[in-house]
Amino acid sequence: MMYDVVFGSGFIGVFIWALLFATSTGAVAIAIRCWWVLRRQRFKPEFVETLMPYFQAQDWNGAYAHAQQDGSITARIAFTILSVAYCKTKAERQEIAVAALDREARAIQRQLNSLSMCSNIAPMLGLLGTVTGMVDAFMGLGTAMGPDKASMLAVSISQALYTTAAGLLIAIPAIVMLVFFRNLLERRMEELTESVEKILEAIPEA
Repeated sequence: MMYDVVFGSGFIGVFIWALLFATSTGAVAIAIRCWWVLRRQRFKPEFVETLMPYFQAQDWNGAYAHAQQDGSITARIAFTILSVAYCKTKAERQEIAVAALDREARAIQRQLNSLSMCSNIAPMLGLLGTVTGMVDAFMGLGTAMGPDKASMLAVSISQALYTTAAGLLIAIPAIVMLVFFRNLLERRMEELTESVEKILEAIPEA
């Protein structure tokens, strides 16, 4: 039945269905990417606790090397701070940390913006498919004869409405995932900010 709905809708209808499929595939791929980017292991806020023994021993070179070896975001920001620890003041180190946090947040936000675009495009594509389907339905109605008009109109309209339903089926889960990932990003950034503040407080003035 869906085969008839998709391929019986004309060239424009098939093109819109292809766009809907591409949008849904893109939304799934971006959602998987967002989950991978926002996983706790990538942020690793507990990494700051492994630096504290180095700070207490005032082994700044050891802390620098330890941060350099770890691939988490917390370690990356710690490495950035430690690399300028003795040539910058506390206020300057804080500015560098804020810039690094903002850079990490913006990189993830770009992924979320792509997911938001999918959630916005899908219902519009569905509506476009319905509009073009209705146009074809009424054009066909003008050439139909006798009692076939009503049945043909009903079939054509039902086929046209499938694209709106498909667009909503793509948009609703995408919106739910977008809200979930935005909340998760906020929580991850709060944890990361707390970790960075601990690092800044542990480094004395030069």
